[in-house]
Amino acid sequence: MDRQQVLDKFYYLFPQTVAIIGIAKNLMPAAWHTPISSQPPLYGALISPKRHTYTLATKEHGFTVNFLMHDQADLIARLGHTSGRDVDKISDLGISCRRAEKVNGMLMSDAYGAYECEKYALHEYGDHFLLVGRVISIHIAEIVVDKTGQIDMKAMRTALYFGKDQYLTIDPDTISIHKG
Repeated sequence: MDRQQVLDKFYYLFPQTVAIIGIAKNLMPAAWHTPISSQPPLYGALISPKRHTYTLATKEHGFTVNFLMHDQADLIARLGHTSGRDVDKISDLGISCRRAEKVNGMLMSDAYGAYECEKYALHEYGDHFLLVGRVISIHIAEIVVDKTGQIDMKAMRTALYFGKDQYLTIDPDTISIHKG
């Protein structure tokens, strides 16, 4: 590790899962997102103030977080290249969605999992804002649940973003469980 890299793209060093943030009738992919707390259950996503999603986040009281499989990478990229300020992404991209039950956001039919979140906070950090939500509902697709009701790791083909519209996924056959 003796090679130095320019810091402006430090986040390309490792792949990140992609979440689709749904506010009102808008969907935006976010590679910068994370669980924040288990009690209370908080989840956060970073949003640039340049994005239409940011404008919606300042007005709305809730949002959804949708997780897609790798076979949806093209849709994720198209969502990222299209502004909801200019078009109705859901209609124009032919996305199957339904309104969330508890917040003003969309649940994507092709998502293997999704959260409904009440807005908890919106704070500025550098050139992005951290949108934090209290998770109030979780939706999980049957295709990723095994016969015992647990998440089936072998069914997962999560979309991982590696920067510049490059996506990859994990090989479920390489999963190893270490008990210590």
